[in-house]
Amino acid sequence: MEREKIIVFAGDSTTDSDKLSTVDQIGTGYVKVVRDSLVAFRPWENYRVWNAGVNGHTSRDLLLRWDRDVLSGQPDYVFCMIGINDVWRQFDYLAPSVDLVSLKEYKKNLSEIAQKSAAVQNFYFMTPFFMERNRQDEMLCLAQRYAQGMKEVADEYGRKVLNLQEKFDDYMKSRSGLSICGDRVHPGFVGSLIIARCILQEAFSL
Repeated sequence: MEREKIIVFAGDSTTDSDKLSTVDQIGTGYVKVVRDSLVAFRPWENYRVWNAGVNGHTSRDLLLRWDRDVLSGQPDYVFCMIGINDVWRQFDYLAPSVDLVSLKEYKKNLSEIAQKSAAVQNFYFMTPFFMERNRQDEMLCLAQRYAQGMKEVADEYGRKVLNLQEKFDDYMKSRSGLSICGDRVHPGFVGSLIIARCILQEAFSL
């Protein structure tokens, strides 16, 4: 068996997926699907998977814990999916808040994450997504702006981006995003399969 390869998935609740409720702290979402798929389809390889998602976190929060939660294990692979809370918080309140993460700060936070992760050989940004068909929807439009910001940072640092919004848009050609989740943010089991398949195809050629 080959040397153990360490994979870290970093993000918010869409990654966390109730990880503290599971014995292995992997959660019940896409991180588990990816881990189990690698075990099933690459049994000759040895992977150790960490779920570094935390409910409610923004890019600002993730940056503050990046060294401890992500880089401390010297990962071979890092997948960073962050940004939907940066967007969502701007629709949570009746009045603007100074604590909101602007697009400018979001890009700055991602740039610092990319700089800190320069030594990680396999690093992937994964775009925030919103499961809404209406292209004029205000939250979808803002999510797309933040996703574009992520792509610009990734281009600057030569990192790959998995376009998850594109994957969910393909799904929504046949079914509404509400068929996955009422808040159109949390992927549930069906959305987790969509995310996991993208990761497995793009990063592991499965």
